[in-house]
Amino acid sequence: MTEESKITLRANKITNIIISLCELYDLTLEEATDMYYKSTTANLIEEGVADLHCRSDKYLATLVWEENKQ
Repeated sequence: MTEESKITLRANKITNIIISLCELYDLTLEEATDMYYKSTTANLIEEGVADLHCRSDKYLATLVWEENKQ
């Protein structure tokens, strides 16, 4: 897999997580985007920790939501 394809897959994953946040928690796109990028989960996904990118989008959206509520 090329570096470019890895970047594309990660960008698609992030988009799907943000959309899931909007759908699950009735957030605006801006609110969901801010919440995602301020989360520890976002950093872990970016670093490739624990294969989080393999988890479902809704599961990861729930993790981001729970982080925000703590």
